[in-house]
Amino acid sequence: MSPLNKETILSKIERLERNSDILDGYKKLSEPDFFNDYTIHGAAMHYLVESIEIIIDAGSHILSECFEKSPATYKDIVLELGNEKIVPFEFSTKNAEMADFRNLIIHGYASIDLNEVYQSLQKAPDIFRQFAKYYIDFLEKASEK
Repeated sequence: MSPLNKETILSKIERLERNSDILDGYKKLSEPDFFNDYTIHGAAMHYLVESIEIIIDAGSHILSECFEKSPATYKDIVLELGNEKIVPFEFSTKNAEMADFRNLIIHGYASIDLNEVYQSLQKAPDIFRQFAKYYIDFLEKASEK
């Protein structure tokens, strides 16, 4: 088992926080402004996907290095974060669907419902920040051991 690379996780968290700030700007747009501007909703989808991937990647690293677990799917990673109390269990179960949303944007791009993207955008920055907080808390506790 290799050591937990805290610097890598912290750099990912910085990017996640930056993405959350960017997404906050997009979520302030009215629905018509969001729907009618291809550049804006395309950029919002990019930052949503990238942020979900950061959460999954950092979570996978923690699970692998600290708990010797390698969940099979992205959704399983989010759920296992709750099982291992890296994030609260209820929080993990409530947000596990983000992995499905990521897959929809990447693989179902031809049939994406912009209403769903806009609705997700309204909640995502705060959820992403909460994941960042839980990861930082976990890293601080791991440093104390």
